[in-house]
Amino acid sequence: MRRADLADLTAFVVVADTLSFRAAASRIGVTPSALSHTMRQFEERFGVRLLHRTTRSVALTDAGLRLLDRLRPAVEEISCGLADLKGEQGHPLGCLRLYVTHLAAAAVIAPVWARFLAQFSDVQLEIHTAEAPVDIVAKRFDAGIGPKDWAAADMIAVRVMGPARIAVVGAPAYFARQRPPRTPDDLVHHNCVQYRRAAGAVFEWPFERQGKSLRISLDGRVMVNDTDLAILWLAANYNKGAVTIP
Repeated sequence: MRRADLADLTAFVVVADTLSFRAAASRIGVTPSALSHTMRQFEERFGVRLLHRTTRSVALTDAGLRLLDRLRPAVEEISCGLADLKGEQGHPLGCLRLYVTHLAAAAVIAPVWARFLAQFSDVQLEIHTAEAPVDIVAKRFDAGIGPKDWAAADMIAVRVMGPARIAVVGAPAYFARQRPPRTPDDLVHHNCVQYRRAAGAVFEWPFERQGKSLRISLDGRVMVNDTDLAILWLAANYNKGAVTIP
């Protein structure tokens, strides 16, 4: 169907409802003469008269009545669909699909999701956690939360959390056998759990003090690509609990 046909059919239904070119033109937002011309061209294009016209009145032909009977259910469905769509303003509903990193899930989503679901009772929340960037539009996600370099140049990016302070921790049983490090440089003498990023690079531990930044590559017998797994390894192999290294 051509775009012009849809516009002409809509105009025809309005004329049929009002049986007046003047009233129909006012509802559509055109002049009566323009609407009359549109209807005449529509009839000529299909070779069927749909309307009887006099200077005083408008009436439907048999062909016009049959067309109106076929069109009215479709027009009403379209109108209801548009009304439902407008009704969603200020009242979200449906499924909200998010693609987030594990850190974002814990730091951004978990603190607010109960309140969010309570406020928007008609929304379902689907959260997919991963560390690799993806095309969230192609994968039909509504939004993504992760490092700023995930966002493509044509995407809208909004900061959702401030700078995060990350602590270096270890299990008490481990430090019962090893002297705790006092400075970042001391970490090179310890068996650290390493982390491999989705892109393949091994994570360098970042430190900052008094405006000076430092990144350290460390050794360790275990390397993971899941932060939860790193914590499980720590707890399972060196007793439960952890101490923070100043």
